[in-house]
Amino acid sequence: MNYCGIDLAGVSSYVYVTDEKGRKLTAGAVDTTKEAFERRLKPFLKVGLSVAIEAGNQTAWVYEVLVGMRAKVTVVNPNKVKAIAESRRKTDKIDARILCELLRLEALPHPVHMPGRDTRALRGLLVARRQLVSARTKLCNVVRGMLRQEGIRLPARGLATFGAWRRLLAQGYEQAHLPIVLATYFDAFVSLTDSIRDIEKHLAESERKDKRVARLKTMPKVGQIAALTFVAAVDDVHRFSSSRKLVGYSGLAPTVRSSGERTEYGSISREGRRELRAVFVQIAHLVAMDRTRATQPLRRWFEKVAHKRGKKTALVALARRLLMIAYRLLKDESVYDAERLKKRAA
Repeated sequence: MNYCGIDLAGVSSYVYVTDEKGRKLTAGAVDTTKEAFERRLKPFLKVGLSVAIEAGNQTAWVYEVLVGMRAKVTVVNPNKVKAIAESRRKTDKIDARILCELLRLEALPHPVHMPGRDTRALRGLLVARRQLVSARTKLCNVVRGMLRQEGIRLPARGLATFGAWRRLLAQGYEQAHLPIVLATYFDAFVSLTDSIRDIEKHLAESERKDKRVARLKTMPKVGQIAALTFVAAVDDVHRFSSSRKLVGYSGLAPTVRSSGERTEYGSISREGRRELRAVFVQIAHLVAMDRTRATQPLRRWFEKVAHKRGKKTALVALARRLLMIAYRLLKDESVYDAERLKKRAA
């Protein structure tokens, strides 16, 4: 078996290859293209080639190229490769060589999960929607702030619909610039909203194809976007041996500092899938404020924790519990049952 470490970069990457005894076979810069990787690594495939690369924004397509060449590929979190992170001498060559050596010695940290094309496509759609929604929100905030400077205060949903914008445009303004700015921003609002709706059509198609989404939507306050975000982030729920592993993956697990007989729990780690964490904290807020029968056992549990630890801690704890329920629904192929939660609480 030959071993290879690749330090990926935008235009030119660095490749370092050794045999099973650690003897260098080749090393050097290579263009970050499919053809260049195939040309450089093909001679080492005959006896088998194991490759280590770090997770980054180009990892997905490089991973597919290498797997297509029948290489064994290990993707690692760069923050977990301490030998690279703590190295005083940091160059592309050193990084690639350390990756190669750690791979050969089987000393790399746990590999990063690489989702399939369908999951990556879903992630891409969700990222695009989040960016568009964020841009639209920023646009509305600019208009709201500009109007406030002129003594005009808008209600909470004063810029949420086309009708609200048109009513705003129909008003008379003493300041000559306001109608011009509002009309321009309205055009941008319409364009962003149309783009969001186009993305959501594709997301609806993904929802129809995936039975897991329907299971997750049986949970209170979990809608299409939340369910799809869970599916896209987790991919295969069976890769997590327990719900606690999934909580850690979301970054909602508390940090732990243990020394001797003393153990201290701190704030959440915030390591992992940020979008998964954000969605389930938002769902926790909605569940805590809800008054329907479906949320009753969760809400009572939240109130008990809030009484002892405070609302902020209770919200994070509720988000963790909701995430664990979502894990169990997919693992057991079941649906949400409020009565079952009541029995457990009793």
